[in-house]
Amino acid sequence: MENMDSKDFEILKCLRSDSRVSMGAIAEQLDISKATVSRRLSRMEKDGVITGYSVDVNPSKLGLMRALLSIEVIGSSVHNVINDIKAFPEVSCVYKSFGDHNIVVELFTSSVDSLYELIQDRFLSIANIYNVEVDILVDRLDVDPNADIKIHLRDGR
Repeated sequence: MENMDSKDFEILKCLRSDSRVSMGAIAEQLDISKATVSRRLSRMEKDGVITGYSVDVNPSKLGLMRALLSIEVIGSSVHNVINDIKAFPEVSCVYKSFGDHNIVVELFTSSVDSLYELIQDRFLSIANIYNVEVDILVDRLDVDPNADIKIHLRDGR
């Protein structure tokens, strides 16, 4: 974004650290007014830089496991396959991708057995899914949640 400056990026870092932080606390930390924070947040939301606010939940504490399915589609539009996949309640998100796979699906199940059944009975019944590879995610290790901001600033965009 051309109209973003270092204060905008600092606001993003504050929100990533705690999405419930108040505008007043951000303003105090960055030595700007609360109105300035509010105006900048509104602009970033309008411009699509900020697409939402969320809470991180540990799926294992809910008795769930997270998996990634890498799917190769042949002979059909990827959009058609994605529309079929969206109907599965276990699916958290779908990524369109380039490389060996056309789609990467993040999903949750209660066990390896239920994951196997989901793949065999439902995913592989979707027309034109050629190959499905599975990765069960065991632990998430955040390295730098602000890597995208640092790359953007480093590259002078």
